[in-house]
Amino acid sequence: MTADKILLGMGVVTVGTTPIGLTRGGSVFVVERDYRNIEADGDRGVVKGRTYIDSENAKLTVNALELFNAVDMKKYYPGMSITPDSTTTPTKHIMTSTLKIVEGDYNDVKWTGKTKDGKAVSIVIQNALNMSNLEWTLEDKNEVVPSLEFSATYDEEDRETPPWNVEFAV
Repeated sequence: MTADKILLGMGVVTVGTTPIGLTRGGSVFVVERDYRNIEADGDRGVVKGRTYIDSENAKLTVNALELFNAVDMKKYYPGMSITPDSTTTPTKHIMTSTLKIVEGDYNDVKWTGKTKDGKAVSIVIQNALNMSNLEWTLEDKNEVVPSLEFSATYDEEDRETPPWNVEFAV
């Protein structure tokens, strides 16, 4: 046995096709599941074959250091509008809430890294929305590192297919 199959923590996160850039504190991938055990009289514990997955939610949380580009903010925060202050010669972009999530707010989010022996590993969450609050800690002598919690969403027409996968190179 060797240590070549260790998954290294460094990788690149893309939202759609846009790389987020530098991160600080890494990223976290989690699949939350709610299990249900069907109990019957006389059971002394969980019985094989009677456990079901009621729900499954995949999330990829990214601590984004290099995020602040007004044009890309809509990819990171759903329900936002980015408009220039002038149509002829804009000097700034203004971000504000629309209070509505639209089709364009959903993006595939992908983390791409590798194992110690160089084999690619990718985590993909589909139709994802950042469901964390817009929260920026503005602190003297420190940088703003917002935590973006991208949650995969199921397709209305196919609610039996989980909207995430992990790809392992062979």
